Amino acid sequence: MEHLSNHDTAPSNAQGYYLSIADVDVHHAFRCLDDAQNLDNLLEDARSTDSRNFVVDFSDGTAWATFDLTPNGIAALIDTERPDCLNTRWINVWHPFEQTKMLEALAQRYDFSPRLLGLMCSDPKQPRKATLSPSLKQSVHKREPRKRKAVSFETAVSYEEADELSIHSSTSSMSTAMNGNHYKIASELWHYTSVDMGRNYLCVGYNSLYGTKPADRSTDSQSSGDNLPHCTRVWTWLVLTTDNTIITVHEDPFPLVQGSYSPLQRRILAELRRNLISVFRSLSTVNADSLLERNPLTLLPLRNRLGSTPEETAHRSSDAPGLLFYYLFENWSNSFTLVTRKDSRYGVELAALRAAMFEQPTLEHIDRLDTIGKELGVLRRHYDAYIRIIDRLLEPQGPTMASLQNSQIVGSDDSASVSTIRPRVNGPVVREKESILGVSLSSAARIRFRRFRDQIDLYALKEVEEYSKQKESLVSLASTFLLTFPERGEEAELIPYGILEL
Repeated sequence: MEHLSNHDTAPSNAQGYYLSIADVDVHHAFRCLDDAQNLDNLLEDARSTDSRNFVVDFSDGTAWATFDLTPNGIAALIDTERPDCLNTRWINVWHPFEQTKMLEALAQRYDFSPRLLGLMCSDPKQPRKATLSPSLKQSVHKREPRKRKAVSFETAVSYEEADELSIHSSTSSMSTAMNGNHYKIASELWHYTSVDMGRNYLCVGYNSLYGTKPADRSTDSQSSGDNLPHCTRVWTWLVLTTDNTIITVHEDPFPLVQGSYSPLQRRILAELRRNLISVFRSLSTVNADSLLERNPLTLLPLRNRLGSTPEETAHRSSDAPGLLFYYLFENWSNSFTLVTRKDSRYGVELAALRAAMFEQPTLEHIDRLDTIGKELGVLRRHYDAYIRIIDRLLEPQGPTMASLQNSQIVGSDDSASVSTIRPRVNGPVVREKESILGVSLSSAARIRFRRFRDQIDLYALKEVEEYSKQKESLVSLASTFLLTFPERGEEAELIPYGILEL
């Protein structure tokens, strides 16, 4: 009966909490997710390209959400302690460059590093990727039959056309902000990741790949086309804090559009938010009785459970933040189905190339195999980066010798009372748990991260390896055929150069 009474009073306790917030705009901004009409309206807001942020507070007993809070509203909200009936919070931010004040409020509350805040606030309106200078282009031997021209690197070029050495030697004259633009790095290195830990937060940053043929993104259309032409890349920050708050910050994939999206861009945005909408929907108990009628992959154990055994119920409040963190990170249906589907583009294209090459291999086939090999390399590094993130999340964190020497730390099982220990002149007495960087994941989240690591290794990386072997066998087939027939001497002479480039 006590459990039922807590669930019955949770909505009223939540309303009382919001009325106690210092900012009056927050008082009636939140709507209950367990109301069917509210849920429909909130899901529509989540899909809207006009939405800039949202906040969801939830527990087993209730869930409340609001959209487009002001920076002052967010600051007042995070500075007011939550009741037990709202033990977990999710703050989502779209278009972060337009919401730097909100990010600053979050950074101050959870003590982000200045570097982390600066990266989150990077301007996505980066210039187009510079093309190779003439001197660098000439350094690449062209495939010309029977003759190869020497190249001189002494040709004078302007600063805009300078080679890589000149650019690096002139960094002092370039904009510091542009050199350190985070999204420029993320668009050039698709396997780039970031893991940052503070005593109040754990933060990971990573690229997500979506299997949609991208529209003209203006900012990194060159790099996207060079890496994986049928994918859209989006950077995400995912933060877990000590007070059970999850923060997600998403890159704007079309920063120059300013709301005037084309039909294709709207389709891409809908695909980018598919996993987020699924997680958002799972925080409501509306239609919970028909759980088994839904897609099993969308059934997330965040609030909806089949049973209520004491063993599971006792851990739900502590499991929820880590599980939310995990399901926002996983997103299996996007990045990993690029190679794991039975009708994967690489499997289909390699099969078509094999059929064409059995009829008559050409140098164009080798060029295409070269491109496929580069794309598979991008995917392999991307999936390896995910495994490295998971390994960092799962590794145990403990106090270092430096922290033990520089502060008066008392172990969690120390029998001595803190009050009986004389503080050091240079610092206060702190508990061992409070000295450790990062935020510990619950066992429920850790088990799922281990499973996800195995899935990446067994299904994604192994598929990439298999496609790479097929590509190599087709290159060998083409080279054998072209070198066998003397009447194709010109192409036979060029084939070794093509093989060396693969």
